[in-house]
Parts: sequence; structure tokens; C-alpha cells
Amino acid sequence: MLRSISRTPAFTGLASVQKQAVRTLMTSLPTTDRARSSALGAIRGSGASKDMMDISNLEEFRFDDSATAGYDNLEALREVRKYLRITKYELPKLKAFVKPFQPPTKTQILRFRTSTYIGESNHPAARKVVLTVDTQSLPLTNPELHKFLLLVGPRYDPVKEQIKMSCEKFQDRSQNFKWLSDTLDKLIDEAKKDPEAVSDVPLDLRYAAKSMKPKVRFPKEWNRPVKTV
Repeated sequence: MLRSISRTPAFTGLASVQKQAVRTLMTSLPTTDRARSSALGAIRGSGASKDMMDISNLEEFRFDDSATAGYDNLEALREVRKYLRITKYELPKLKAFVKPFQPPTKTQILRFRTSTYIGESNHPAARKVVLTVDTQSLPLTNPELHKFLLLVGPRYDPVKEQIKMSCEKFQDRSQNFKWLSDTLDKLIDEAKKDPEAVSDVPLDLRYAAKSMKPKVRFPKEWNRPVKTV
């Protein structure tokens, strides 16, 4: 313990007399108060304690300190140990807040997805919100749904029959939630205005041609015959 203390940068700037007094003080902690008083008196009497941070009192650097990469490794280890302690002592406390799973009702048709990056509270991608909704669950008739799909454009997935929109315009995640919800409401309101006017306009699904293309399967008749032993 004393060796590790004597190598720290805080002790390299002390004079030799002061360093010896500090070592005496550290070794005399378990003993009487007289030893502590004598060690403190030696520190005060050395004169170097008044200008401890003065550059004239610093010793010559001998390149015996750890490099920046070494301190970075120590900081990474501290962070890992921090989350290990949280995992062991804090996560078990969450059992008191466990609730049984309840599937969404018919009125809860919106699904929001976000990403959280542990250890990075200000990650630029953490504010992004993705909204997904099934087209069949929207309160629209067939002509209104057709106009709605024309409005959303390539955000419509014809294979899954879903609408997918994302937003990361605002710094706060809750604002992106609000923007997506308001935009969906505006699209639904616009789709209900004279939907018959665009009923003859076909949907342009060329962007989804690759996903809609049927997969070519190898004919079973072309398989090699299985040898029986």
C-alpha cells in the first residue's frame, strides 16, 4: 500500500524531506498520536508545503508515470465494474415492479420503437423514434385507405401491410413521439377528404418490387437421389 502511494503524482512534487515525513505519517497511523504530531510538524517545518504546487519544487520527471492509454484502461475498468455492481445489487430490486403482460387492445394500434445506448445518455441515435401501424387497423374505408397509401408513398410495406415512419428532427425523444402521432393524424384526416377523386390513381409499388418478387425454389425433382445403405 505504501509503495503505491509513494508513486502517485501527488507525491512526486514534494521535497525529499516532505516525502519522508508523509511516509512516516502514513506508517504511524495505527500508532500513537505523538508520532502523528511529529510527522505533521516535519511537514510544516520543511517549508515546501507552503508552495507545494510551485514548479520550482517539482522533481525531475523520470518517465515513471502511467501513459494516457493506461489511465483510459483504468477508466474503462471502473465503468465496467460500475455496471456490474448495478447488475448485482440494483437489478434484483426491479422484481417488486413486475407486472403481468397484457396484450394491446384493438384501440392500441400504434407501435413505437426506440433505442437506448447504455453509458451514452446523449447518443445522437437515441432520440430517433420509429412508428409502425397495420393498415387494416386504421379507421378508414377502402377508398380512404387507397388515398392514404398514396399519401404515405414508399413508407408502405405491401408485404407486411404496414406503415413505417421515423423521426429524429428534435433533440428530445418525446417531441419525436408527438411529431409522428400528429403526422399520422393529419394523414388520416387528409385521406378522408374526397377519397373518390384519386380512386383511379394506381399505387406505385416499384420500390417494393424486390421484396414482392417470389423466391425461386429449387425443384424437388432435380435433387440428387438419396443413397440407401
